[in-house]
Amino acid sequence: MTDDRSFCIGIALEGVGWHPASWSHSSVVDPAELFTADYWVDWAREAASGGIDFVTLEDGLSLQTDQYGTAADDAGHRVRGRLDSVVVAALLLSRSDISEVVVTRNVTHSNPFHVASQLASLAAIGPGRVVWRPQVSADARDAVVVGGTSTPALEPEDVYVPPRIARRLRDLFRDAEDYVHAVRRLWATFPGEGLSGGGKFWQPEQVRPATLEARPRYPAAGPLTVPVRTPPPVAVLAHHALEPYRLGAAVADRLFITPTSDHPMPELLAAFHQIEELTPDATLTLMYADIAVVLGDSDDHAHDRGSRD
Repeated sequence: MTDDRSFCIGIALEGVGWHPASWSHSSVVDPAELFTADYWVDWAREAASGGIDFVTLEDGLSLQTDQYGTAADDAGHRVRGRLDSVVVAALLLSRSDISEVVVTRNVTHSNPFHVASQLASLAAIGPGRVVWRPQVSADARDAVVVGGTSTPALEPEDVYVPPRIARRLRDLFRDAEDYVHAVRRLWATFPGEGLSGGGKFWQPEQVRPATLEARPRYPAAGPLTVPVRTPPPVAVLAHHALEPYRLGAAVADRLFITPTSDHPMPELLAAFHQIEELTPDATLTLMYADIAVVLGDSDDHAHDRGSRD
């Protein structure tokens, strides 16, 4: 993190781990265990006891796959399926002492009013402990699941070229920016002072519909049915490309960037700050490095474990 506060460390929770071979080497015997409350709560408690500052939870409308298009793969050595991120976040906030939970929520195939209400409810469970990560979906299978508008399809040759991905998904990133603004407008429709403020239980004059811009992309006006005392900050995961950086500069309170040997952290920070300077209404953004860590008894052992599939 690049501000004056202490160094922060988070862990991205996902099944038995992010590595493709994680299931084959996991101590979990019964796959059903991954879909229990205790499994996730135990991880959050373990993280909190180890000094971890936050955990992240993934979201998805369809089963995970290593393929692109409408077909799912049939790999039996990978974990498939996940619990709803909002449900898991509610468990972690109420049953663990983890400082923050970063909740990923799809914005391509969901309704801003629903997401604003879900996150407001989580913020009521854990005030000041909820962070929202809006997720752009380019998976054609997600559109099939919800019956929504099809999205630009990623091709296999796009996968390892972030700028190519960003160009193909440009409109989705622009929509995501409007979506975040819509959610923030909805959070303002029912401020926490509307309940138990000014010596009264209920202050209806505080609760009112959002002021809509001319022809907004997402016209949900509210008001919400959930009071919002502490609006969650917004985090954006941005691989090294213009469109996700632009989204981060426009709406993010926190930005997760992915340094590599070809693009080290100082280079990425400089690139983002250039985009930030060109973005109207950009605010201070806390920066985090999003990196994969493979543990081993030695460098060779770690490299060997990392190369397994």
